[in-house]
Amino acid sequence: MSESEDLFTTRMRRATRKIHNLSDALVNAKFAISLRNEEVWGGGLFIFYHIFGYLEDAKERLKMPDFDKMFVNKALYRKKAFEEDLEHYLGSEWRSIPKAPALENYLEHLQELEKTNPQLLLAYVYHLYLGLLSGGQILAKKRRMFGDGSVKPYTDKVTDFTGTDIGQLKKDFRQATNEIADKMTEEEKNAFIEESNQVFVLNNSIVNSVGGQDKVFYNLMYKGFAIVLIGTGIVLAYLMHK
Repeated sequence: MSESEDLFTTRMRRATRKIHNLSDALVNAKFAISLRNEEVWGGGLFIFYHIFGYLEDAKERLKMPDFDKMFVNKALYRKKAFEEDLEHYLGSEWRSIPKAPALENYLEHLQELEKTNPQLLLAYVYHLYLGLLSGGQILAKKRRMFGDGSVKPYTDKVTDFTGTDIGQLKKDFRQATNEIADKMTEEEKNAFIEESNQVFVLNNSIVNSVGGQDKVFYNLMYKGFAIVLIGTGIVLAYLMHK
């Protein structure tokens, strides 16, 4: 067995692969058609802001050494960046937007963990922040590619890690997680992995709650259908006058 196969993060990746792949597919399906739609993008930022914000606030409340250890670089703090993006996409009153029931349920679960087993909050820190450093970067690049052609398009703050070596940051992040796991009992490791699967279940529930994707989809379908009709009309006109 290789050294990498002994790592807790590798074991965790194997154990969550199925639900993780499902979650990735869901995010891609939900947001791929809305890369040019700021309302939907803002809605996605809104739901995840509350989760990232909760975790960063919990870190300050709990003062747990392991929690502190996870934040290996100050660049990981994203709460303020989320807030700047939400101001841009949803306006100054974004804080008054009601939370969907799925988001409320997610936050209630985090609150319960904070009371009963705060160590399990680290599963959320690990998967969410690693996701932002990986899949989040891919989505950000796609948004830049499919932008509206503005001379100076808005740069999303939450996915902007300018000046940070993301590859090294992910390496340090995983290393910190493995060092924390080295101190866990086997029972604690199993609980952490079980909670890791729950991370993706809850993520999927809030992604499904984001509104606006259907509207974007039907708009795209309508435009596509109109293009087909125009094309068909041109062909028919040509044949009739040939």
